[in-house]
Amino acid sequence: MKMTTGIRRALVTAAAGVGVIAAASIGGPSVRAAQSTPPAATLGVPGAVNSTPSLAVLGRMVAAVWTATKDGSVNVYLATSHDGGATFAEPRRVNDQDSDVSANGEQPPRVVITGSGAARTLTVLWSKRNEGPQRARRDAIRMARSTDGGRTFSPARYTHDPAFSGARGWESLTAGTAGAVHSVWLDGRDAEKKIAEATTHTGMAHKGQPPQDVYHGTLGPDGRMVESLIASGVCFCCKTAVAVDSRGGVYAAWRHIFPGSMRDMAFAKSTDGGRHFDPLVRVSEDKWELNGCPEDGPTLAVDAAGVIHIAWATLVSQGEPQKALFYATSRDGKTFSPRARVPTAGVTNPGHPQMVLTPDGGAAITWDEMADGVRRVSFTRVSRTGAFRPPQALSASDTSSHPVMVRSGAGGVLVAWTSRAAADSSLIKMRRVSID
Repeated sequence: MKMTTGIRRALVTAAAGVGVIAAASIGGPSVRAAQSTPPAATLGVPGAVNSTPSLAVLGRMVAAVWTATKDGSVNVYLATSHDGGATFAEPRRVNDQDSDVSANGEQPPRVVITGSGAARTLTVLWSKRNEGPQRARRDAIRMARSTDGGRTFSPARYTHDPAFSGARGWESLTAGTAGAVHSVWLDGRDAEKKIAEATTHTGMAHKGQPPQDVYHGTLGPDGRMVESLIASGVCFCCKTAVAVDSRGGVYAAWRHIFPGSMRDMAFAKSTDGGRHFDPLVRVSEDKWELNGCPEDGPTLAVDAAGVIHIAWATLVSQGEPQKALFYATSRDGKTFSPRARVPTAGVTNPGHPQMVLTPDGGAAITWDEMADGVRRVSFTRVSRTGAFRPPQALSASDTSSHPVMVRSGAGGVLVAWTSRAAADSSLIKMRRVSID
């Protein structure tokens, strides 16, 4: 790849077993290798708070997106690798309107790669909070596309009718067939109507969070989004998950509000490309009763044999109540295996799991957890038979959270997370992990 004078790209050679990773930022080198064990490499915009990463992969191409906050402005940046994550080119800003972005750990910007050869397209989605009049909440999901490898992007636009009121976001994104992109998100466009109907019916004013639905959308190569409603009555602030199979099936998972304000995992599938979804299935009766949102959604994948893999966090009450991670599978999308607890080496409050499939029919799972008073990122593998390997810590001493992960190469994954050394200083750190 041709680079200009003032390369603005640095290579970090990591220790054995981690691999060579590159990082970049505009305005000058910002790559810093972690000096403590385990080593990692970083992406970041100088002088900004860098956070909320997402990753996508197609062949040897890896795309990383994240948000950079500087002087009160929040923007989305993207950097690409064409060697499986060994090196990354200079990041580019995605959104054309300055500070056209809102994000948090459960609502990072999302990226997906579609196409083949030189015709690859990068699609980026992100949230924008509270547009419009101050008293009428109107949150938006925005998008932009690049057809030149991430060097330039189209002007940002809405993925929905911009007149919709209510909250929306917590979007997930994946590539489908024939250049299509599939997204699942939470949407409050009908909240005001539902509140008014409930008030008229009961004679009581609505209390608590406004009603939310979960939607699916197919974004075609022409940029047109075709929507479908999956379910109503969902948990308000937990990220969604979406996966597709080679036959055009679409799978969605989210945290649902079951009777009694139980905040458990729900799943639904579509066999017609996302136009219609079967009734939701309760993945596990965890019975997490909460009059609020855990802000901790599921992760979902479907393997070549059609086995559905899901991992999530929920509350357990063995001793002092705290969160734990669980994993389950399904062969028909109607019933799931009994939940299996993900091992976490005795640390507390693990959450925010992310998962990719492994060649042996199992899965790799990463998450964040509290250890010695600091939040760290850890990793494990589960085999096709359900056997877990001992967990390993990936991050060092900095506060690390909300990891994301993609398969990169035949025997490895790339894991990225937000690493915060101080309240006003954070970078995106990356590590390659073997799954052989």
